[in-house]
Order: sequence, then C-alpha cells, then structure tokens
Amino acid sequence: MKNKVLTALFSLAVAFGLWLYVITVVSPGSEATFYNIPVVFQGEGELTNRGLMIASEDTPTVTLKIAGNRSDLNNLNSSNITVIADVSKIWEAGTATLDYTVSYPGNIREDALSIISKSPGKIELDVEERINKTVNVVVDYIGSVPEGFICDKDNIEMDISTIRVTGPKPVVDQIESARIQVDLSGKTQTISDRFTYTLCDKDGNPVDAQMIETNAEAVNIVLTIQRVKTIQLVVEVKDGGGATAQTSTITLDPASITVSGSESLLETLDSQYVIGTIDLGMIQEDTEQVIALELPDGITNETGINEVKVKVEFPQLGTKTLQVNRLQARNVPEGLNVEFITQNLEIKIRGPKAQVEAITANDVTVVVDFTGAESGTIKLKAEVVFDAEFGDVGVLGSPSVTATLTEE
Repeated sequence: MKNKVLTALFSLAVAFGLWLYVITVVSPGSEATFYNIPVVFQGEGELTNRGLMIASEDTPTVTLKIAGNRSDLNNLNSSNITVIADVSKIWEAGTATLDYTVSYPGNIREDALSIISKSPGKIELDVEERINKTVNVVVDYIGSVPEGFICDKDNIEMDISTIRVTGPKPVVDQIESARIQVDLSGKTQTISDRFTYTLCDKDGNPVDAQMIETNAEAVNIVLTIQRVKTIQLVVEVKDGGGATAQTSTITLDPASITVSGSESLLETLDSQYVIGTIDLGMIQEDTEQVIALELPDGITNETGINEVKVKVEFPQLGTKTLQVNRLQARNVPEGLNVEFITQNLEIKIRGPKAQVEAITANDVTVVVDFTGAESGTIKLKAEVVFDAEFGDVGVLGSPSVTATLTEE
C-alpha cells in the first residue's frame, strides 16, 4: 500500500512538471510583439541604375505580432528578425508602396511561426530622381590679419576647387556652393590646413545634406600671409658736368612702394632701396628717364609698379658754350714733338649761374696727356681745367683733341 502511494505521488509530480514545461516553454499558442524592426532594402543597385534613389532620411521600421511556440519566440528579438523590401520594383520617382517579407534566424523553421499582425502593412517610400552636379568651393573670411601683415587671398591654393554632389534632385538643385570659413584674426603666418565645408544655397544658407554624397570630405588650403613694409626708392648720384646731388633736383615717381615677404627677407631690405645710378655728367639738360624696378627674390611688389620715372632738373645751374684755344700738352714722350691739329675746342660748360655768366674762354685750359703716345696722328681725350674762381663749373660730355707727334 505504501509503495502505491509513493508511485502515485511521483507520477503526479512528473505530470505537473510536464504540464509546467509545456505551459512555460513550449506553449504552442504563445504570442509576442516585436517593435522597431528596421527594413532592409533589396535591389538598390538597380534603383541607382535607373537614376532613382530613396529620399527618406530615416530607415523605416515595422512592428510584428508573431504567434508560435514559446521556445521559438524566446529566441527572437528585433535585431534578428529580417524585414526585406524589394525596391527593384520601383521604376519612377514619387511615392512607392511596397510589400515586404519577413525571415527568422536559421534555427527557427519558417512554418513554426505565424504573423498575427504587422504595422504598417506596407512600406511607403519617397523616391526621387538621383542627380549630380559640380559646385565651386568658396572661401569666406572671418576677421583680418594684424596691421603690418597682408593675406594673399587672390592666390589661395586649394587641392580641389570644386565638389561633386550627388543625391535627390530637390536637394541637389538647392546646392550652389561648398563654403569654407577661414578665420584670419591674429594670424601672422601662412595658413596650411585641411578644412571641412558646408553645402549652401545661392544665398549662402546651409542645405540639409544628410542624403547627399560628395567626392571629398575636406579641402586642403594654403593661404599665404606675409609681413608688409614700405620702402623709399632712391638713386645713386654721380656728380659731373658741374652738377652735384645738392645743386640738382631729382624726383622719383613713385617715391616709395609697399612690399611683402618673409620676416627674414624684409629685415635685410633697407628702408631706402637703390634702384640705379644717375651720372649727372652725362645729362646736359632737364630730362626724364625710366628705370626698371627689380627687387630681390622672395620680395613681392604689392604696388604692382615695375618702372620708376626719374626726373632730373638743374634749376640752380646755367650752361654756356665756349671756344677754347688754350691747349696744353703734358707727359709728351721723350724724342717726340707735339703739334695740335685742333686749334679751337668747342666745349659746353655748366655750373652756378653767376659763375657761368662770368666765365670766358680765357679762364679755361684744355690739357692733353700724351703718356705712352707714339709718333703719328692721334685723337686723345682732353681734360678741361678752369681757373680757381670758377671751381664749381664743369664740362659736359667728353671733349677730345687731335694732334700729330713727330720725332725730333
């Protein structure tokens, strides 16, 4: 009797365990709801080939209520349920309505579960024409470089100057430029960096470009910033012909220029820059000449002027022409006699007006140096010597005389 009771109790316990297993684990009539299952698109390549694209910014999701064994439902979640919509069936832009299929992980038979409800029942997609175009990269500057520096905006260097944008036609049509902001505030050295850009409309306002693809994410930019300096232009003056730098008026146009360059180069450049030499002895009257402006390598002439006009005037000086017959020979080689063929030498003199007015031919001596001369007729440069009271007078040009040397 006692064994029968124990056997009955054991059977009851086993039956209860089996019932509990079926109810809690197998439970063939169980249901479960799975939310926010992302939709996977199939056939997007074919859609692209047709010049179309899905214009929805967010991936659509569905909610499924599924019935089946509790054990199978316990193995499901929103991540391992796959919802597939075939977009290759779309042939034109507009709103497309698609059915979708549902698949489960490989360890669950397709016929083991059934879908009680799904929301939404179909997938609605906005489909737009897919186009592309090229827009210019535009640099917008914020602030400015400090005083004494210059930013060469006109010669900015960019590794790419245009951006190719691809996406839905309504968005692409709005995009007119790829804009970059460069802050110049306090900058004293050349900027070399990689900058991201913002796609903007014709008014410079940002465009929502979440669905836009581009051929580059950023642009490499080199923007030269250099110090600037103003230098005075001067000429070296060689006195001559009775004129000196003090008795002449020399005017340069322009008198100064602004240059830019590196700190080290500008330090070596004097505040007065010599552009050439003016030989006053070779200039007989007021004149104007042009000198090409050449600067050291690495220095940029920001004024853009490449020639300097040099005006030379002699407001304090006068000129006169004299016929001089006082000729004097010096250093005649031994054994040779000199006979001047030139008897009267016409010279043009220049000097202070008072001295020029007072001087006569008798106050002038023409001296010829025959050092090293040989017999025969020769033409030699003459030195014009003025009497002491006319020491500020000079001769213009290079007068010469002709003479014959014969043996004694």
